[in-house]
Amino acid sequence: MKTDSESFLLFLRSYETFALVGHEDPDGDCLGSQLALASLLLRMGKRSCLVSPGPFARAEIVDLAHRFSTSISRCDENPTAAVVVDCSTAVRTGSVAAEIAELPTAVIDHHAAGEAFGDARYIDTTAPSVTYMIATLMQSMGYEINKQEAEWLLFGLCTDTGFFRHLDDGAGEAFRVASLLVEAGASPKSVHRAMYGHRTLESRRLVGTLLARARSVFGGRVLLTWQDADDLRRFGRAAGDSDTVYRELQRVEGCETVVLVRAESDESCSVGLRSFDRIDVGEIARRFGGGGHKNASGYTAEGTVESTCDRIVAALQETLVDDSSRRSDL
Repeated sequence: MKTDSESFLLFLRSYETFALVGHEDPDGDCLGSQLALASLLLRMGKRSCLVSPGPFARAEIVDLAHRFSTSISRCDENPTAAVVVDCSTAVRTGSVAAEIAELPTAVIDHHAAGEAFGDARYIDTTAPSVTYMIATLMQSMGYEINKQEAEWLLFGLCTDTGFFRHLDDGAGEAFRVASLLVEAGASPKSVHRAMYGHRTLESRRLVGTLLARARSVFGGRVLLTWQDADDLRRFGRAAGDSDTVYRELQRVEGCETVVLVRAESDESCSVGLRSFDRIDVGEIARRFGGGGHKNASGYTAEGTVESTCDRIVAALQETLVDDSSRRSDL
């Protein structure tokens, strides 16, 4: 699925002041996209403010929090339009969703799942990240990417590709864009350090706890672990490092899907899903009101960690049975 970038560019040209909005629990691609898009709009003679519902709990983005307002009403001036980045459904903008509904809105995203919204949409599900899309958009407009923009764009591209480990064959264009960003002054070493460094000792202990807790399901095809409310109180939200947990568990022989259930409170959880090629966890997440990619997705759920684990295991059982049936027919 790909929508025309021209309608998105026309939208940008039609207004003067923008609120650039990201999703809840933002990551490097979301924030990198907002920052780079703000720079592009400035080049176009436009003004913008950066809005995020937060929280800025990930270690690699904490230093960026001061750049973002928590609501559109807190922008220095009243935006005349909104641009939502890296977000497949308006609900994922959290507390900002009601404010977006009052403004003309454009969406730039690379996710297939979710309920379509916005007056102009630029969606490319073949793109590895939204920062990749913005980099190619800037090129097509004839702008030479500067060092600061390159750093934000490479940070986002590396975040969504797991520092390129999620890319498959045919990914040469993503590496071409990465090369362009490095030539513009971005440092892969600095990006890697930002993504994987600066962790606390407590965060390493939490990773160890989650790995030790991992449960093998369906003969090892699924590995499931969880972070409960006690862990949240003991380690704090900032200690989370889900990417390391996914990476280590996906290395286990025979593992096809990794599930991480994390208590967000005593009565609600977030669920992260990662898989290899065959299992479409994006489709599973959509059943629960979430979304994402075929091999990386997530959703939020009301209930305890135990009940949430039971529901996702039941959903995975159905998917794995269907997958086994298809393979037996080959």
